[in-house]
Amino acid sequence: MKRFTSGILFIFFWLIAVSLYGKSGWQQLVRNSVTVYCHREDIKNGQKVMLIVENALPRIEHDLGLINTGKITVVIVSSEKEFNAVTGGQIPEWGVGAADPIRGIIFLKSPRFAKPETNLNQVVTHELTHVVLGMILKGKPVSRWFDEGLAQYESGEGSMWETILLARSVFAGEIIWLNDINNVLDFRRHKAALAYLESRTAVDYLVEHYGRDVLARIIQHLKANSGMDKALVLSIGINFQDFQNDWYRTLKHKYRWYVFMDFPVVLSALFVILFLTAFFVTRRRMRKKKEIWEKEVLHEYGDFEKDQTLY
Repeated sequence: MKRFTSGILFIFFWLIAVSLYGKSGWQQLVRNSVTVYCHREDIKNGQKVMLIVENALPRIEHDLGLINTGKITVVIVSSEKEFNAVTGGQIPEWGVGAADPIRGIIFLKSPRFAKPETNLNQVVTHELTHVVLGMILKGKPVSRWFDEGLAQYESGEGSMWETILLARSVFAGEIIWLNDINNVLDFRRHKAALAYLESRTAVDYLVEHYGRDVLARIIQHLKANSGMDKALVLSIGINFQDFQNDWYRTLKHKYRWYVFMDFPVVLSALFVILFLTAFFVTRRRMRKKKEIWEKEVLHEYGDFEKDQTLY
């Protein structure tokens, strides 16, 4: 979720490292190149995290083009206060994980106090992707939409609710342009959710149109200090602006009908349809009654004239 400035984070990690070794409440789990620090109450969660990292790492390395990952450290904190301390308070309240990609460190909120809907596998894989990408780029800049989209792509994030949110935004013309996603940590929850969704669809677009290996190609060009615009030209043959335009057209075409899966929208549409149907049916009935009434009046008037003539 967050790529820290390593200098600041090093201080915070040093402080927590002292805490880890100085307090018996912390435990250290080590397997191969992965180390997990957690409180005793989170031993089982630490073991789960270790397993998730081991299972996801080979696939992420392959997709991103990394041959050998260095050491990876995961710190599972047991409170919001601890999380804010180790991350320098840089993560919004809706964040559940953070990463220092350059130093290969992942910080996670313990499932014991994280939100019930939090998917531990997705969160760990998401942050692990940030770490692997950071190990490849070694501090080279990367656009936030690509960084976050890649992390979501690898973690398999996405739900029907999110699809509806994106469709609603497309329908209303409220799409956030990709470069503006760089400020996602300053967004409110709803806007941030939209920014993450768009990032995922942008990476999906790259894979669907240019193949899965396009991700590694872009990353290698970023590693060579190409910058995102040049990296896209070298990888897919078009610059960033043309890519964004193509992605947006595809987004509009793909998601414009999903809005009808949104219950409030469907309910409103049905209400309008029922209202219009009732209006036209009532109007038609009134018109028929009027025609019948006019015929009856004409008939009675004709009989009246006939009686007057006979008289």
